[in-house]
Order: sequence, then C-alpha cells, then structure tokens
Amino acid sequence: MSYLPFSRRLAGCLAAGAGLSPEKETILAYVIEILVLNLLNVILALALGLLLGVLPGTAACLFTAAIFRHTAGGAHSSSPWRCGVLTVAVFPLLALLSGYLAAFEPPFPGMVSVVAVLAGATAIILLAPVDSPAAPVIAPARRKKLKLLSLLVLLLLAVGLAVLQQNPSSLAREIQVCIAATVIWISFMLTKPGHALIFFMDRVKIKK
Repeated sequence: MSYLPFSRRLAGCLAAGAGLSPEKETILAYVIEILVLNLLNVILALALGLLLGVLPGTAACLFTAAIFRHTAGGAHSSSPWRCGVLTVAVFPLLALLSGYLAAFEPPFPGMVSVVAVLAGATAIILLAPVDSPAAPVIAPARRKKLKLLSLLVLLLLAVGLAVLQQNPSSLAREIQVCIAATVIWISFMLTKPGHALIFFMDRVKIKK
C-alpha cells in the first residue's frame, strides 16, 4: 500500500525516536493515514451539512454510524479516498432527507424508528459482525462478543429514539429520523446488496 508523504514522514520521525523496526514503521504510517483521513472525512461531512443547513442532523448521522459500524462492521471500500467521498456525501444527504421526512406529523417518525430497529436487529442477528478481508474476525468468541455488543449498541439507540419520540420539538424529530435513517443505511451495508454497491463503486474508473 502506498502512503501519503505526510504519513510516511511522520511515521519515520516517530519510528526513529522510538527505535521501531521498518515493519512497525509501515504499520504506523498506515494508522496515521487512516486516522487523518477519517478526521478529514468527518470535518468535510460536517462542513457540507453546515452548508446544507443540516449540521445537527449530520452530526447525529455520523455519531450513529460510528458506534454502529464499530461493532457490527459492514461493507468496506478498497480505497480510503472512495470511502471518504461516500462518507462526505451520504451522511449530509441522509440528514437532508431526514429533515424533509421529519416534517410529517406523528406517528410517522415513530414508524420510521420501529422499522430502523427491526432492520438493525435482523441484520445484526443474521449477519453481524461483517468483517473486511484485510482484517477478518476469525475467533468465534470474538465474533459472538461483537454481535452482542452490536445488539447492545442498537438497544441504546432504540432507547435514544424512544426518548426523542417524547420530545415535541421539530429538532428532536429531525434528530430522531436522522438516527433511524442511519441505522437503516448501516444495516443495508451489512447485506450482500450493500457489498455489491461498494464493489461497484470500487470498479468505477476515474479518468486522470
């Protein structure tokens, strides 16, 4: 894997100071690059959400996706750049769509929440954790632990949705639908069609 110049230089400085081997320096460069790119993705997604007028919803979508995917996994792009484009585009657009859907009167937000929890539970029970070829989860005990943690995360999200359901404010309804929409999206990313979508994105050639 090729790394950006800044990650190689920073990893080289840190490795030299700590006396790390070349192999560990390579791993360090990879970790630095992933952390920086993920931070950049979050900042750009929030910036786009701000431009679209859906900053709180975008933040809610990003938070929900982060804690859900951390345990449940999901489809991964082979390119961190393509993954970044998907992150920057999808979550502000989910927040924008949720803002329109939240305008519907109750019980619509509650119905979306129920669908999201059912979809999430089904995907977790049948599929999670969905690992990547680069970092497979082989140990049965770890797979069971991640599945249980995924269900716990979904339970906490369901409690949050129930609390928001009781709040009459328009912002609460918007955040509620944002969380529910993100749960549905991440659940989709656990499925074969979700993997097929990411595979298609990876196959798209970009002319230079």
